[in-house]
Amino acid sequence: MRFRRLLLPSALLLSVLLTASIAAPGCVNREDNATASRMRLTELVAYWAVRGRDSEGNNYIRPAVRFRVTNANPEPVEYVQVMSVFRRESAPDEAWGTGYVHSVAEEALAPGEASGEHTLRADSNYLSQGAPERMFENELWEDVEVEMFVRVGASSWISQGKTVALRRLGPPGVEKYLEPIEDEPIYGIAPGPDDVQEPEPEPSPENPSEAR
Repeated sequence: MRFRRLLLPSALLLSVLLTASIAAPGCVNREDNATASRMRLTELVAYWAVRGRDSEGNNYIRPAVRFRVTNANPEPVEYVQVMSVFRRESAPDEAWGTGYVHSVAEEALAPGEASGEHTLRADSNYLSQGAPERMFENELWEDVEVEMFVRVGASSWISQGKTVALRRLGPPGVEKYLEPIEDEPIYGIAPGPDDVQEPEPEPSPENPSEAR
């Protein structure tokens, strides 16, 4: 079984915006920078989410990250943005996918208050005609690391650390994330001849030892 890795243009665009923001110190407010640095990401976990199956029989999975944002500042903070940048282990300096939330809360977060739970999913996919959970067994599998960034007001994007997506479908303890999202379009390419998985033989009733 082989799978393919897809990168969508939005990942490249958001990566460019992130780089431009960090490289433009004249537009950065130092007080906002300090505020953003004191924000804390809690309950952070990265994993893989099933995206769905296309008309060609390809299954799609993509990395996702779940978290809350806690205000560790002595004052209320509003308009907190979060960005996730996903990178494959073979290309640690290149964004393979991104996610973004415009504001983590409708109202200002009080000191010590945590936002609601947020989930960001990469806009890039692994695809295969095999079962989604079997992609982790492929010899060409690459783990994906996610770096989290926070921005407050006119601050730059402040890194809040990195984590590696677990080799599992859905976050620990929340099996509802195993369900694919039905209202999102799936972008992909038709499979080539090497992507088709050979069917496994049916086990013989007379020889139970053949069952897998």
